[in-house]
Amino acid sequence: MGKDLTWSEAIEQVMLKNSYFATLKLLHEEAPKLKSFYGKTPHKTINERVQREDRFTRIAPGIWALSNFLDKLPDHLNPKVEKSEEDRQKITHSLIQGMLIEIGNIQGYKTYTPDKNSLFLKQKLCDLTTLQEIPQFSYDHIIQSVKYIDVIWFNSRLFPSNVIEVEHSTNFKNSLVRFVELQDFQTKMTITAPQNRFERYRDEINKAAFTNISKRVIFIPYEKLEIFYNKQLELRELQIFY
Repeated sequence: MGKDLTWSEAIEQVMLKNSYFATLKLLHEEAPKLKSFYGKTPHKTINERVQREDRFTRIAPGIWALSNFLDKLPDHLNPKVEKSEEDRQKITHSLIQGMLIEIGNIQGYKTYTPDKNSLFLKQKLCDLTTLQEIPQFSYDHIIQSVKYIDVIWFNSRLFPSNVIEVEHSTNFKNSLVRFVELQDFQTKMTITAPQNRFERYRDEINKAAFTNISKRVIFIPYEKLEIFYNKQLELRELQIFY
């Protein structure tokens, strides 16, 4: 079937079978199957094709669609469908959470989110995580606060290795208060948000209430997160082919 397909045609076929869009992860997994021959780094070719060719349109971080079929996309992914600011924030929040969960899975962590029903493309976030309930790793009052953090990566002993909050529009305070509960643990603390919110984040993290964790929290802009997500997918492919 795929003997004579070019890479662009293979990518197009994957998108046609997946409601006209695909994540880079899906493209990396499925497009090579439609080729009779490919080298050791097909992911690099795939990434280059979707970025270079007009037949493909980036609709979200790490997600591409067929430019001629945008009107057939689900409304929450269709860039032509008018959305309220609240809807756009919810969609972006869920997409970033999905990326964080997938990164954690690729790195071998146990992953958890309290957000069970929001969608990452066509999948519920809870279907991406490896844990459906938060492990009882500490006192109950700590668990009750921490369990609302957007994404948590747990190590093999089920202690939190990294707690990550997606701050698309809120004021950072609630996230940092939850992080404070983990100040006695060897846990990484991460905030991801649009780059233009960094000043607001800095104002909040420098308040006296967060002195104990101010040097431990990392701020990652969405743009860098997307780059890291793509690199993680590439690394996973390299591990398969080498």
